[in-house]
Amino acid sequence: MATHKVRQSSPNRPFLITFSGIDGAGKTTQIEYLSSWLQKQGLRVSLLSFWDNVAVWSKMRAGIGYRSMDSRHAAEQSLAPKNNKHVRKWYLTTARSGLYMLDVARLHRLLASEPIRNSDVVIFDRYIYDQIANIYSQSFAARAYARILLKQTPVPDLAFVLDASPTAAFARKPEYPLEFMHRNRRNFLLLQELVPHLMVISEAKTEDVRSEINSHIRRSRRVEGTSPEGKTEVIVDSAVVRLQSSCRVRSEPTARV
Repeated sequence: MATHKVRQSSPNRPFLITFSGIDGAGKTTQIEYLSSWLQKQGLRVSLLSFWDNVAVWSKMRAGIGYRSMDSRHAAEQSLAPKNNKHVRKWYLTTARSGLYMLDVARLHRLLASEPIRNSDVVIFDRYIYDQIANIYSQSFAARAYARILLKQTPVPDLAFVLDASPTAAFARKPEYPLEFMHRNRRNFLLLQELVPHLMVISEAKTEDVRSEINSHIRRSRRVEGTSPEGKTEVIVDSAVVRLQSSCRVRSEPTARV
């Protein structure tokens, strides 16, 4: 398993954890477990969805994507997707590129808001990485745009990409065409070239994925408490996590359109 350097949090915001990956990879299951675990340690956890809490004009964007689908393709959809990120027409890609910049600006405002600053840990269901994966390619223009967008994006303390077989993920959640899911997965893996701190968690049993996520969290920093495995140390950010009075922090370093 690759070793990743833990990034230092800003003292002005809580510990930030993001989950990305193709639809059906198991993000919701892992987020719910991690949130419950951290709350049991007395931490104030905020759960955010990038599409619901950050994306600018999300309803309009979903509607535009749907109207851009041809009638045959729309009729073939077995489930109504939240948005139509798989529609890759040139004018939609151009519009998305501008909207993603607005998303980043809104993300900064959200992280600076009082309710979020009063949280100990913020967990994102999807992040700007998922937005980039929707339009990414190995072309010079796409890579240059991704670098510009990433430079403006707040860097999470832990950023996970849950990998999964597109075929298996499609069987669990058939919202998007299988061909798009294969392409989307490739883009997530390619993003590691631009975002070295992205931690790709290979497809495995739910409990094994959970264990690997916990191992990354344990390596980030330590707080007195009890881990899910019964250990005597729970990992959180000693610089930014404001624990309840029962916990004492050790001073250690630590989609879509």
